[in-house]
Amino acid sequence: MTKDREDEYTRAEVIGVYPIMIGSQQIPSFVMLIEGIDWGGKVLPIFIGVNEAIAIERALKGIRLERPMTHDLLVNILETLEIRIERITIDALLENSIYTATIVLSKNVNGKEQHYYIDARPSDSVAIALRAGAPIYVASHLKKYAKDQNELVFIGDEG
Repeated sequence: MTKDREDEYTRAEVIGVYPIMIGSQQIPSFVMLIEGIDWGGKVLPIFIGVNEAIAIERALKGIRLERPMTHDLLVNILETLEIRIERITIDALLENSIYTATIVLSKNVNGKEQHYYIDARPSDSVAIALRAGAPIYVASHLKKYAKDQNELVFIGDEG
């Protein structure tokens, strides 16, 4: 991946996180839906854990707890150190099941802008980006995995 080639990426937004059932599993899993702004309403479903779903949902709704949770703490540390979260990118799908992401940080060091690229899970990256107000980008080649929202059925939507 060329880290600074924005033409390989499309700006995206988080539509939400939703509980889903997989097979005969009794405990719901969650899916995060990411919509590329030029994808005609199609969304990229990314399966995430319950704790990550809660963190993303809180960020989407602007819910702040009395004490900082892990993603809040990380954003607070970066802000204190004057490190900016420039953007996050969802970069690739490995083995048809694991998405990769990058948190792009920047800091002015001796008058020169330094960039840092941190490998991360998409769920953590999104939770951090939402808290920091940073833009989210998805690699354009991942559009082939996007689904029409009408094809997706969530718990409580069955009938």
